[in-house]
Amino acid sequence: MTIKVQKKPKESTGELLKRFSSVVLRSGIINEYKKRLYRFKPKSRNLKRKHKLEALRKKEKIEYLRKIGVIK
Repeated sequence: MTIKVQKKPKESTGELLKRFSSVVLRSGIINEYKKRLYRFKPKSRNLKRKHKLEALRKKEKIEYLRKIGVIK
């Protein structure tokens, strides 16, 4: 998405920049950029499986320690 702003006759550089920034804000480019900047990639199937197995092992270990009386 490109934005073009032409300088009008007798318009100062400051006014041009102000007009440009307002056009950019209204177009939503900055919001789209921020969304893409902090986007998290979804975890792969194998990584999800690995994390679930680790959590299951940890849970089983805690249950075992409770059963033998190490943890109350």
